[in-house]
Amino acid sequence: MSKRDYYEILGVAKNATSAEIKKAYRKLATAYHPDRNPDDPESEEKFKEAAEAYAVLSDNEKRQMYDTYGHDAPGGGSPFGGFSSMDDIFSSLGDIFGDFFNFGGGGRQRRRRGENIGISQQLSFRESLFGCTKSVSVEKFDICESCKGSGAKTPDAFSECKTCQGQGQVVHRQGFFAFATTCPDCSGQGRIIREKCPDCKGSGKIKRKENIKVKIPAGVMSGQRIKLTGKGQSAPDAIPGDLYIELLVKEDELFERHGYDLVAPLPVSFPQAALGVKIPFKIPLSIEDDEEIEINIAKGTQPNEIITIPGKGVTILSENTKGDLHLQVILVIPESLSKEEEDLIRKLADVSKSPVASKKNIFKKIFGND
Repeated sequence: MSKRDYYEILGVAKNATSAEIKKAYRKLATAYHPDRNPDDPESEEKFKEAAEAYAVLSDNEKRQMYDTYGHDAPGGGSPFGGFSSMDDIFSSLGDIFGDFFNFGGGGRQRRRRGENIGISQQLSFRESLFGCTKSVSVEKFDICESCKGSGAKTPDAFSECKTCQGQGQVVHRQGFFAFATTCPDCSGQGRIIREKCPDCKGSGKIKRKENIKVKIPAGVMSGQRIKLTGKGQSAPDAIPGDLYIELLVKEDELFERHGYDLVAPLPVSFPQAALGVKIPFKIPLSIEDDEEIEINIAKGTQPNEIITIPGKGVTILSENTKGDLHLQVILVIPESLSKEEEDLIRKLADVSKSPVASKKNIFKKIFGND
């Protein structure tokens, strides 16, 4: 089943402002909020759908990517990291819900998230044009299986933190004012480990490498990022963070990319430019292969003239089409000529009354034949 358009879900135009998007989402989220619609699967799905649309359209970077690619944006099966559960929604959009709702006071408790991870992945020029699958190696920490992330050798190997008396916070007073800060000794846990876990040395996590296959869609640009939801750092009693992959595209020896258009030089001789000709030209067909097309050089084509071939550029997924190919005519002047070629060019110069250099060698005239 294909996803509905995010703008359609929120009922806003594609040029809607951030304020309009937030207002539309507030209306839908209020109507379908699970606290107002308990045990209603249909309302829950509509609530998730609206939350996903808002999460994308309220983020400038994600919105730009969605406007360009639609639901086929980079990131594999869940390009924009759709929410898997209500906990996921309230964890990601907790601050927003704090502004929007106050049903019965208190609201829902936000779940913590693990840290996000950022890496870079280099692509060849052709891989960026046609898409590919890459295997990336990610170094991260997983929850220690021995202690389940507690860092302690046994479940009872803890003692109450004496600094905060188990509160996790330390109160500071300045005159009539008092403020609390996280306890520096227990880092807000309220307890101290007496015996550390021998496997993780008390950290609660184990370092490891994970190889992840990433689907790179056709047409990506250097600097774009792919988000893999839940592939970041794990943490005890928390939703895993996300993995962000920045794409770095190598330059090509012949082609330059301008948006979704390709630009390349087209070498042409003087006779070809003057009289016209059809020239074969190879363009990328896939990562490995080329396609040979025929370029029509019109009679009297001028140097640096641009010849445009529609639909032979880069794939635009959101529009199911391609950009254009622009070829710049480069006039090729031979560095050396045969006697016959030189005689013919001199005849042309005489006919066109174009002054040219004398046929005599000026150095021979000065220094003789030696």
